[in-house]
Amino acid sequence: MKHFLSGLIAIGFAIVAAPSFAADARNVTVVNETGYGIKFLGFNAPDDGLDEWENELEKVLQNQASTYVEFDEDDEGCVWNIRVDWQNYDEAVLWKNVNLCKMTALRLRYDPGTKTTSFLAE
Repeated sequence: MKHFLSGLIAIGFAIVAAPSFAADARNVTVVNETGYGIKFLGFNAPDDGLDEWENELEKVLQNQASTYVEFDEDDEGCVWNIRVDWQNYDEAVLWKNVNLCKMTALRLRYDPGTKTTSFLAE
């Protein structure tokens, strides 16, 4: 019984000391369902201004492809701005104040009739 109790205590300490491997609530999969290639995908905090962006893509995100965006511990908050630039066009799309903690995926869509880009949050 003495060894059993000691074993339980050791397991308890190991669990408490182990790092958390849970995914950050802001991490999100972005799925391109627009029909066009995306050359730039950026996220920034609303307080950072609209001039500070970092491209999350290593290469063009083709139609029907997806990418997983991971946030660092240094990043704070759930609400982010999202910018998309098209591969063959000089136009960009900007969504402000998107709460990433309420979703795990963003499905980007384009309606050629209204020329509107939107996203479906999952």
